[in-house]
Amino acid sequence: MDFREIKIFLHLSQSLHFSQTSKVMHLSPSTLSRTIQRIEEELKQKLFERDNRSVKLTKEGKQFVEFSQNVLHQWQSLKTSFERKNNAISGELTLFCTVTAAHIYVPRLLEEFRKQYPLAEIKLETGDVALAYEKINDQSVDFAFAVLPEKLSQKYSFHSIEHVPFKLIGPTMNTSFSKHMGETKINWDQLPFVMPEAGPARERLLDWLTQMKLKPEVYAKVSGHEAIVSMTALGCGVSAIPLPVLEHSPLKDKVKILPASIPPLPLELGIVCLKKRLSTPLNKVFWELVQDVYQNV
Repeated sequence: MDFREIKIFLHLSQSLHFSQTSKVMHLSPSTLSRTIQRIEEELKQKLFERDNRSVKLTKEGKQFVEFSQNVLHQWQSLKTSFERKNNAISGELTLFCTVTAAHIYVPRLLEEFRKQYPLAEIKLETGDVALAYEKINDQSVDFAFAVLPEKLSQKYSFHSIEHVPFKLIGPTMNTSFSKHMGETKINWDQLPFVMPEAGPARERLLDWLTQMKLKPEVYAKVSGHEAIVSMTALGCGVSAIPLPVLEHSPLKDKVKILPASIPPLPLELGIVCLKKRLSTPLNKVFWELVQDVYQNV
């Protein structure tokens, strides 16, 4: 097998979806199936259990994931060490962020990185910030924009970028619950809530609800900040969102910030990575650049 086949296997081990991996890796479904079959034949082990409904890794498949990640990591480390001897950092790393972070924070970092290391590439992947630590842990990305948790494991390196205000929002349109959103007093216990499905936004909102001694009616649980703004703008309920998300939303005029006697605590946004991944020259110089670009935080 070659590095291309290893990368295909790793993507499938993360997606557990043949059609999705076929699309991302630019393969036909039959080619993908033959590639996995070829690897299994070479290893004489079954790597995936699959039926018409699901795909999951076998015990041997999980072992091969760890081996494959180590092989690619060592290969990249070897390449970049040779390139560093020639004073030329190159290679590819993956940065995970939300769409909002891609608009606000990433351009400055990418511009400086490309200026200093023109032979290296950054692959940008966007998604829900709730997935940041999961993607760092399974090493599908090298770095991620993330929110600092209450307790950060020693295995991570985290560099703060900004303390982000976390705001309660409601729809500007007339709804069945608009009468409870007065200018001076809000009857929170009468309002339906659009709850974040997971991640730091959910934890921060739950903390606020506890402080307010509220057990609200939950209209829906939604994944992704942008989707929360949309559901709120449609009059489904009230919610809470990081202020930069609201400021850059095309629906910002259809929602309003709601005052609260106890404001929610801000979120500490930063970039996170696994400490052990900083041993490669490319990752090391990127991390140094992160600290330099965001040195005022």
